[in-house]
Amino acid sequence: MARFSPVIARNAPENFDLWPVSGGDGPWVHLDGTVDHDDVGAVLCAMYLDSGGGAARTADAAVHELIGFDTLFGRGGLLLDGGDGVRAEPGGSDLCEWRTWLHALHRAPVDLGHPPAPWVEYVADDVVRVWVDEGRDVPHVDVPQRALPAMLRAAQRDLVDFLGPLRSWAGVHSPRQVELLVASVDAGLQITEPLPL
Repeated sequence: MARFSPVIARNAPENFDLWPVSGGDGPWVHLDGTVDHDDVGAVLCAMYLDSGGGAARTADAAVHELIGFDTLFGRGGLLLDGGDGVRAEPGGSDLCEWRTWLHALHRAPVDLGHPPAPWVEYVADDVVRVWVDEGRDVPHVDVPQRALPAMLRAAQRDLVDFLGPLRSWAGVHSPRQVELLVASVDAGLQITEPLPL
């Protein structure tokens, strides 16, 4: 069965030393309640650098800067696992745009990043076909349109669950800014805002 997983790209430079970051397996960090402190560190490093940060000399200063960004960015989005070995990974999109998948409920265009990136085609009356890359000579995942609401709710639950490890991480690395950081990431990624389903 197909499912979405919220992911962000690992992009910590070798000289990043504000806090520990996981090297991990593969290019993505999955955001859910199972991430450890170093995974959270990798997520926040990606958001901090992708959003324009880089001048801070301490973890506390970087968190303060991250909280102050008008918009958070982080290369990623919802990774679609077809359940049969086919995966459509985010192209050049941002995790903060994960709700773009709501457009598929109305058979509207879904922006999944710049090429090469997955793209959506509507086939039959109730099928969302997601091609994993440019062209039609690549694998694809067929998702029943009626399955999308449950898949999006599950992705949102993963993101909500991520706020727990995020709070724990902040308690160690920036204890005076815990709630501000959690609120900033929540708002920036529109995590707890109700889905219009």
